[in-house]
Amino acid sequence: MKMTCEICGKETNNQVSYLELNTWEFNSLKTEEKDFYSICYSCFDNHTNNFIDQEMDLELRKKRSQMVNKEVEAEIEAILEVEN
Repeated sequence: MKMTCEICGKETNNQVSYLELNTWEFNSLKTEEKDFYSICYSCFDNHTNNFIDQEMDLELRKKRSQMVNKEVEAEIEAILEVEN
């Protein structure tokens, strides 16, 4: 099923979960709450590369990632199982 990328408008069949959006801070797409967002690989790759390239305090990011509660962690694992 083809959809349109919510960033560039191109046709795509790629989807990103809201958990990935939170992780990679896609703040512009959080206007409506969905489980999955249609984002083409190119837009996702560009955004994540820019995010990684920013000077980020890695220790702060590590602490933040460790604060994920068990319920969200289980949900992430379920999504990864579906993707594999």
